[in-house]
Amino acid sequence: MYDQIERELKILVTKEIYEKILNSYAFNESRTQINTYYDTKDQLIKRNKGAMRIRKIGNQNIFTLKIRKDSITHFEYEKDINVDTISDIHDDEIEKWLSMIPLEEEVYPVITFKTIRNIYIMECGELCVDMTIYENHIDYEIEYEYTSDHDGIKTFNEILKPFGLTYHKNCPSKIARAMASKICE
Repeated sequence: MYDQIERELKILVTKEIYEKILNSYAFNESRTQINTYYDTKDQLIKRNKGAMRIRKIGNQNIFTLKIRKDSITHFEYEKDINVDTISDIHDDEIEKWLSMIPLEEEVYPVITFKTIRNIYIMECGELCVDMTIYENHIDYEIEYEYTSDHDGIKTFNEILKPFGLTYHKNCPSKIARAMASKICE
C-alpha cells in the first residue's frame, strides 16, 4: 500500500499451480494471518463497498478499513492496535476513518479465517502467494500488490505466463469467498 491507496491484482489458482509458484521464487517472508471481518447486522460496510477487519499476525493486531474505489483500487486505512476486538478500540484516528461510513449501529464479527501468506518483494510491487483456510474449504490465490505506479497488469502477466496463466480481472475478495462458503453450509 502506498499513500493509503491499495492496488492489487489477484487470481485464484489450483493447489498445483500454487505449489509451482511457491517453489519458483525465493520468498522473503511467510506468515500466518488470522482475519476477523466486522460489519453491522444490515451489512452497512459491505453496502458502502467497504470492509473492516482486525488481522492478527503473531502478537501484532492490525485494524484495517478498506473502501473500494474501482475493481483494482481501494482506499486502505491501517493502524496497529493493542486490542483484539473492534469494540475495544478507542482511537481518534480510527474513529475519523470510520466517520467515512456513518455507522449508526454496532458492528460485530461476521467471519474469521486463516491465510498463510508468502511474500516476494519485487521492484515495484509484492507477489503474494496465499493459501486461505475457511471453515468449509481451502483456496489458493496469487496476488500482485503495487508499491509504486507502473503497468502492474503487464508485470503480473509476465509473472503468470510461465505457469500458463493470464490475468483478466480480480477474483472475488477473500471476505466475499468466505461469506459465499458460509452461505453454502
